[in-house]
Amino acid sequence: MAGYTRKTFDLDGLAGLVLPRRELGLTAVAFAFISLRAGRGYTFTHRHREQEEVYLVLRGRGRMLLDDEVIEIAPGDVIRVAPETKRALAAAEDESLLAICAGAAPTGRYRENEGADVLIDDGLPDFDDVPPWWSHDLDEAKRRNEKLRAAREGRG
Repeated sequence: MAGYTRKTFDLDGLAGLVLPRRELGLTAVAFAFISLRAGRGYTFTHRHREQEEVYLVLRGRGRMLLDDEVIEIAPGDVIRVAPETKRALAAAEDESLLAICAGAAPTGRYRENEGADVLIDDGLPDFDDVPPWWSHDLDEAKRRNEKLRAAREGRG
């Protein structure tokens, strides 16, 4: 049995949030690809109880909401986010965004839900907190967030 797992991803073909936990057999590292089309972004913020996250921008430009501050992000940027900091991402209006998010929690604290797609499932989405890049279409963001809330609660 090999001491590693290898999977090749088509980085140009990724869409949205891609969680390769199962494909890679991850047991201690939370990892995701984030691919956002130009002008698109998260419709809600989230934070964590314990998980620290690191975002690495691979391609494109965008913005990141960190609590009440919006920062511009570009390739090569690495942003560490404390668990309690609310966060959300958006691609620039004219350019798509590709980033990696890796997370970790204190040793011994992992999934509460064994069936979860994510390795560390301590995320606390705030579906009522719409990032500023949705101010032009607040109703659409709220509609999407309600669908996400319903799915999370098993109503969708």
